[in-house]
Amino acid sequence: MKKNILTIIIMASTIINLVLSAVLVFSVMPAMNKTSNLVDKVSSVIDLEIDSKDDESEDYTIADLERIDITYDDKVNINLQKEGDEMHYAVIGGMTVSLNKKAEDFEDIKKLLDESTVYVEEIVQEVIGEYTMSNIDKTAIQQESIKRIQEKYDTKCIVEIALKNFLKA
Repeated sequence: MKKNILTIIIMASTIINLVLSAVLVFSVMPAMNKTSNLVDKVSSVIDLEIDSKDDESEDYTIADLERIDITYDDKVNINLQKEGDEMHYAVIGGMTVSLNKKAEDFEDIKKLLDESTVYVEEIVQEVIGEYTMSNIDKTAIQQESIKRIQEKYDTKCIVEIALKNFLKA
């Protein structure tokens, strides 16, 4: 009789173990797979950002830069995004675009910018207009502007932009 009770206990624990293993496989594993996929995607995005920053950092010195000044007769007011009931604006007196002389397409881009800088001005003004008074950041504006200008002209020749007399009010 004792051997039968022991056999029943072993059989019951085996069945419980089998049921818990099935629960583990069908409920926990899919969640773990989704988490693993999410971690893989995040890590791949981080790797892409690191790779893209390496690609953008071409070798050039300040002596390799040619500057194109864009000045306005009067300062330009750019409306910022509305925050509450108050309207705010940013003011710029101009900008300086720096081109890398070592870039392959330097002559083409310089010629385009010498002819007209309207796209550069428009992009910078659009980027500034996307901010509110509380979150406006000159460095972020410059970085986003450079990124969009490079996309517009399909070049890495344009490497820096400096905003002249940048004020926010």
